[in-house]
Amino acid sequence: MAFQPQTFPQFSKLPLELRDLIWGYALPEPRVFEVLDSPSSTQCQNTPSGRLMFADVRNEPPPSIARVCHDARQAVLRRYKPVAFSGTVKHLDLQRDIILLDSYLQVKRLLKVIRLLSQIEPIRRSATRLALGTSWGLHTGLHLRMFHRTVQTKRNMARFLQYVSKFRQLETIILVVYQRSAFNIRLRCPEHQRLPWRHYDLYESYHYNFNVNFNFDNYWLRRPYQSKLVKFEPEDDRTDMEKMQSSLPRHSKQCVHDPQPRGYQVHDLKGTFEGWLQKFAEDETLGPSLKVPGLETATLTWIYTGVRNGTFY
Repeated sequence: MAFQPQTFPQFSKLPLELRDLIWGYALPEPRVFEVLDSPSSTQCQNTPSGRLMFADVRNEPPPSIARVCHDARQAVLRRYKPVAFSGTVKHLDLQRDIILLDSYLQVKRLLKVIRLLSQIEPIRRSATRLALGTSWGLHTGLHLRMFHRTVQTKRNMARFLQYVSKFRQLETIILVVYQRSAFNIRLRCPEHQRLPWRHYDLYESYHYNFNVNFNFDNYWLRRPYQSKLVKFEPEDDRTDMEKMQSSLPRHSKQCVHDPQPRGYQVHDLKGTFEGWLQKFAEDETLGPSLKVPGLETATLTWIYTGVRNGTFY
């Protein structure tokens, strides 16, 4: 058998761009960071970053690959930059990671968060993807608050795009049309022998991997430690009868067995949003500098885990 060397000293002689590309294969998948306006009143709230907060208030260091060696750390820090909101510091790769504004933000708060984000130079300069949460119910359908009949959609969309246009690298707005949670908990006997038990069919919209610690040492759930965003390609799957009745209130019994919004609901919402984007793109009164980003729809899974002594397992 040919001798396999344990080291590769020539790696440091490769061009910087090639080394960064190689280290990039060890980086985590793009992550989702939920941001909202901060309700607290502190001395730092006179700055935009002090008036915002992460929904998950834990500090997050750069990815663990940064601890492998000096070269890996430098490669990671060229991508991941510290972002601090209300004292919480997280390291984000704004070329890949996604900032989410969830559906419980009323229109006024949503516009406030967008405005504050557009005033923070690192985000304004580097963010490429922004996600908007939607609300969905079995009988109420799929909605985005800015399109509700009780608000002034034209004025709100004009302000929204005015702030969005300040993001220099923004390429895509993502409509998150469905969210669910996945729980990872492990069965653990007193001898610390793990006994995995998996059950995925309790509810269709929730996935569980139970991991109960029989020693009861800090097994409670914390904020999600991982997120998974999957692109959703909507199709107008309405039947002819549904299309005829689309203007009427929908109370279809089929929805009871379908935990996710129908394809036509996503298709209609995306079409409405695209219509407004196109309308403002053609509006010369907004100025030629208005850059209209692309639009995508996606589903989002929040993955939770147990915590022991402050460490995920």
